Amino acid sequence: MILVSGYIFYQLWPKTAPNFSFIPTIKNSKTIYLLKSEDNVEYFFNKMKLSPKNYLTNLEKLKQKFEKIGYNVKYISNEKVSELKKGDILLIFDDYAISNKNFKRIKEFLKKGGNIVFNYHFGYFDKNRFVKSKRITKITSLKELKETITKTHPLFYIPKVLSPIGMSSQKTKRHDLVLYGNDTLPLFQSKSIPDAILTNWAITSTPEINSTPLPVNDAGIIWHGFYGNGKWFYFSFPQYVLIDMPINDFKFLFNNIFNYFQNHITIVPYPYIDQKSVIFISEDTEYKYENMIHFARLAKQKDINVTLFCVADLAMKHPKITREAATFPNVEIGSHSLTHSKILGASEEKVKKEILGSKEVLEKITGKQIYGFRPPREEIDKLMEKWLRKAGYIYVMEKIKPHLLPREDYKGLITIPRHGTDDYTYVIELNWDKKQILNKIIQETYMLTKMNALFTLSVHTHLLSYKTNLDVSAKYFDYLNKHPEISPMKGIDIAKRAIILKNLKIDTENFANKTVIKISNNSNYPIINGKFRVYHPDTVIKKIIPELIQTKVKIIKKTREYSDVEINKIPPKTTVILFVSF
Repeated sequence: MILVSGYIFYQLWPKTAPNFSFIPTIKNSKTIYLLKSEDNVEYFFNKMKLSPKNYLTNLEKLKQKFEKIGYNVKYISNEKVSELKKGDILLIFDDYAISNKNFKRIKEFLKKGGNIVFNYHFGYFDKNRFVKSKRITKITSLKELKETITKTHPLFYIPKVLSPIGMSSQKTKRHDLVLYGNDTLPLFQSKSIPDAILTNWAITSTPEINSTPLPVNDAGIIWHGFYGNGKWFYFSFPQYVLIDMPINDFKFLFNNIFNYFQNHITIVPYPYIDQKSVIFISEDTEYKYENMIHFARLAKQKDINVTLFCVADLAMKHPKITREAATFPNVEIGSHSLTHSKILGASEEKVKKEILGSKEVLEKITGKQIYGFRPPREEIDKLMEKWLRKAGYIYVMEKIKPHLLPREDYKGLITIPRHGTDDYTYVIELNWDKKQILNKIIQETYMLTKMNALFTLSVHTHLLSYKTNLDVSAKYFDYLNKHPEISPMKGIDIAKRAIILKNLKIDTENFANKTVIKISNNSNYPIINGKFRVYHPDTVIKKIIPELIQTKVKIIKKTREYSDVEINKIPPKTTVILFVSF
């Protein structure tokens, strides 16, 4: 009744400044509790014959780090855990030893609706009895594998973009993971995709065990879930990884986690606005330029979106096939410079010709606007950046980058990061073995799209587009057509979605049994069939009512944790308001 009354009131209220102050809002607590475990102190003294000083010092360092990002941290003893209330947040770090009595206290806190963050070898000892990962499994249902990862592996990890720790942010990126001494990471088998997984530096593979990459579900280092009425996050790494984490990354991670714990509703867009998992397939048309038309025709035949980065001088020598390719609905033409010579450090006159001149040539041949630029040698400097903007490009495809989504690395230009092995590396390392190459491409596609990161397949006219090598692309396109959850997009379509995501603002007001959501599309592009994930881990959504009748909203997926919602249209420079009851 209150929701309906508020809705009617809003319809009569001036629309210049939405104001819902007539309903009392719920404020999140900034207080968190950090367990100072007597069991752990006793474990160090009696079992390890060591001073607990290092454990206590690291707790204090973490306490200060949380305080630095705005939280009120209170130490709590094992005994006092029983006094925590529903909704409170308890941090349990490097707690190797937990008595059965104190473990029951933690479970009871979770069952009544508490929230915990815990890590590493949690509860491996019950007093002096070694119980290994049984306590972790009891809470999380993760099953420990025999293998462990050590610092002999170069360690990196990436978050799942559409998750409570990634929140579809363009800040999501690859992180370093440094282990000390002989420390190891336990590996767990998970039924679902983890919130973060171990990868190599290039973000093309999980770590290898016995020369075989770990399955994505087994490469996790962060997970979340439910136990009773409570929620948990588990990190498989030691707490010093958090102590060493750059402060901005630390703040981003824990603000997301704590908001997820405390908010009735948290809403985030899909990473690509209307899609969860996107790939970018491009061809560099250099040597053997005439092969570009075979790749373009294949894309048309298989109904797969691709982008061809053309060297303009070669396009002038082959205008007929360039013009034909540009007519295909699945094909976008981009620039790969005028002459495919080094631009970095060149005179301004040359830079202008290679960037602006190539665009003008290609637009004249194709009769279509050119939006994307792929620099030779994947290099961009300030002078190039200046002429890319002056020429009117919208995006560039550059080198390997740590960030997982396309974003504005250069003012006014979207960067599509290269995540995926270049076909030159495929053919050299895999000795031109087509089956191995195809399997490697599919493996990289699966890993990156499961984490909602952009996968990029970059081929060349003289390599994978050459003669019978095109069979690899044909079979890969067949694979994509069998997996509609993966969306191949042209560069300009990816760039537009990145611009929308950058300029999308979402505000929520949480009340006792309702939330008002305001979604503002501040970009110059419309959102068509935009999809949003509404996290509601502590509640069940009853209805979502849009402010305006012409705004159509439907729930396309519903779980205990979240509902995926589709909004038919949000025009440029427009705000829609949704009323959510639960």
